[in-house]
Amino acid sequence: MRRYILIALALIISFGRISAQTNEPTTTWPYLYSDFQTGELKKHSGAPVSGLFNIHIMESRLHFIEGELIREALATEVFSVKIGNDYYANVGGRMMKVLASSDNGFIAEEMLVDVARLNTTGGAYGSSSNSIATQALSSIEGLGGTRSNMNHMELKNSKHDGSILPVTVRRYLVLPGRVIYAAKKDVMQIDGIDKDALSAFLKGNKIKFKNPQDNLKVLDFIADNLGK
Repeated sequence: MRRYILIALALIISFGRISAQTNEPTTTWPYLYSDFQTGELKKHSGAPVSGLFNIHIMESRLHFIEGELIREALATEVFSVKIGNDYYANVGGRMMKVLASSDNGFIAEEMLVDVARLNTTGGAYGSSSNSIATQALSSIEGLGGTRSNMNHMELKNSKHDGSILPVTVRRYLVLPGRVIYAAKKDVMQIDGIDKDALSAFLKGNKIKFKNPQDNLKVLDFIADNLGK
């Protein structure tokens, strides 16, 4: 895990500022990026692999192009991946974007389909929730194929035929052996840390949990004070 964190830090420094996501995922294109992007995959063993990659937002899985087909990388093999100017770490089998990092850990962000919202939209997205769910399932399982055997161009050409997917963004503090939701309530429930000291730190530093750099300050405080 320590190696994981240090690599994340080194990559953040070398790649510079992380680019913004501009793609709007749809039921026929449930991906973070408007198309597969050039990148480099690091596995737990072996040399880095260059290729075309994207993140499927139904389960935060890494997909890549092989020939004309879209494949899903095995979560157990993936260590990290650089996609364009963005860096993703495998956190418990899910691909999360690294927003900020230190020697103690990193701040990770995950974008997922908001299933709860999807089931309660009614006609809010131009279609019934049942119709949207059916389209999403079709794109996830593949057009004329299986989930690991999708035709890239066929799926890409249908991206604007679907309905916009509601998404939710979740942010986490990732430390060795711990993944903590980046919210005051969750941080205050951490075992093994002085709650009064933590509360004073949050108040004294005017911590805003929507700010990745503030999240990193909290992460460093937790790392430095656990068990004291």
